[in-house]
Amino acid sequence: MSSQIRSPKKQPPEPPCLISLLPEEIIVDIVARVPRCYYPTLSQVSKRFRSLVSSPELYTRRSSLGFIEQCLYVAISKDQTSDIHWFTLCRKPNGGGEETLSGGDHRLVHIPSLPPMPLHGSYVGLGPNIFVMGGFCDWKITSSVSLIDCRTHTAQSLTDMPKAVAISVTELIDRKIYIIGGSDTLSPLKSPSRSIMVFDTDAETWSLNSRPDWEQGKRWFSSVAIGGKIYMRTCYNSFVYDPNEDVCDKDVALHSKEWSSACVIDDVLYYYDVIKNCLRVYDPKQSSWGVVRGFEGVLPRGCKWSKTASYNGGKLVLFLQKTEKAEIWRAEKTEIWCAEIAVERRDGGEIWGKVEWCNVVLGGNFHVMECVTVVL
Repeated sequence: MSSQIRSPKKQPPEPPCLISLLPEEIIVDIVARVPRCYYPTLSQVSKRFRSLVSSPELYTRRSSLGFIEQCLYVAISKDQTSDIHWFTLCRKPNGGGEETLSGGDHRLVHIPSLPPMPLHGSYVGLGPNIFVMGGFCDWKITSSVSLIDCRTHTAQSLTDMPKAVAISVTELIDRKIYIIGGSDTLSPLKSPSRSIMVFDTDAETWSLNSRPDWEQGKRWFSSVAIGGKIYMRTCYNSFVYDPNEDVCDKDVALHSKEWSSACVIDDVLYYYDVIKNCLRVYDPKQSSWGVVRGFEGVLPRGCKWSKTASYNGGKLVLFLQKTEKAEIWRAEKTEIWCAEIAVERRDGGEIWGKVEWCNVVLGGNFHVMECVTVVL
């Protein structure tokens, strides 16, 4: 008796995505209205969408529709010894519609199309682009300059800096990038250079000056730009430099706190004090420090470092690294947390903040070297 072999049932073909049946200009118009934080998810739909989300036509249409938004790019290094890799802050696929304090639908997404870049360089956002200048490349100080186009996630080389430096303070004022000080030796703790390099982003030209009156051999820790002036800090002093007048003065009140990794919102400086677990604020008009109120006990405690960036007008993004010590039954666990905080000045002058969401965005022993806001 012969047995019969049944042929497997054929699966019906998957129906085509309806949006892909539309004319190209209609698809561009639809995708242009989607918030850009969802583009990494859209790029996974098909090769066509992967190409679309990085096309110049899409961003031209977004601009004409008025859907320009700020996006946050993050330079990350492994153990602060490896090259820089770029990530962007995005929402997870299928994230909830209503924002919650846990904000679990946010994550840092690696951008694989961008090559590794120098460690401890200068990273400056302007429009849709990021300038990467100097730093350590294969443990040699470089004068190279790269331009990242955040619309296409591609990079190109620009004219080198006049001088190779790393660990400089860098700020953008009137479309000119000021690179101040920095180490021209392999010792990251020294900043022997008294140079000021200025890059005109429109003309793409460099100028090199020096300030012999500045402290030599001291590392610049941090800087911000407020009102056309550059506020910067060494271990022993804080300074305010006016590039238009070429005048640099000490600011004793500013230096009363060990501020670093700061950002600026409405001409006010913010930084997170990981020792006291508070968000501090400095008003240069009043030459006074304060503490942002309203969210005590919400953020994780016992963090090693912090990094801040201004974001979406009146909001602050805060990155924190938290490490849980190893136990007999558990290995050491390191995570990067992120919080988005809306700040406002209330009657009486006090500044209050509201944590809109806070959650882990990346696991592993990584270090956020810089946060750069771009407009797309």
